[in-house]
Amino acid sequence: LGEVPEKAAGFTPHVSVAYSAGDGPAEPITEALSHLNLPPAHAHISTAELIVIHRDNQMYEWETFAKVPLG
Repeated sequence: LGEVPEKAAGFTPHVSVAYSAGDGPAEPITEALSHLNLPPAHAHISTAELIVIHRDNQMYEWETFAKVPLG
């Protein structure tokens, strides 16, 4: 790919549980989630996709550019 616009150091894979487009206190959310005792999640990943992503309409939108099957 040549130059990648983001640094690999410090990247933490994650799954979002919420998204907010405004300012507000985090405490009510962290308090609600702090009492949960959930087991780790497991997922079977069968493909990897290269996507074209943008926020032209003030939300994330993407199209698959290429898809590769995995093991």
